[in-house]
Amino acid sequence: MDRKTTKKTVHIILMILIFLIILSGLGITYYRSIELITSGLMDKTLSFQMHSLLFLPFLLILLIHIFLPWLWPKKGQK
Repeated sequence: MDRKTTKKTVHIILMILIFLIILSGLGITYYRSIELITSGLMDKTLSFQMHSLLFLPFLLILLIHIFLPWLWPKKGQK
């Protein structure tokens, strides 16, 4: 996989994780509204479990996103 594809994949995964963390966080605090919006699929318990389980993948992808230029520099740079 080349650098551009890897960078784009990391960005897309990070955006999805950010969206899910925000949604699950809102599901914890405003659980009645989120239950209404999701037609009862996401209750307070599920939101809390999702929020807890997504922390480590989010942290890993965020660190990859931050250190990607350092780990995989462009060919012209040293």
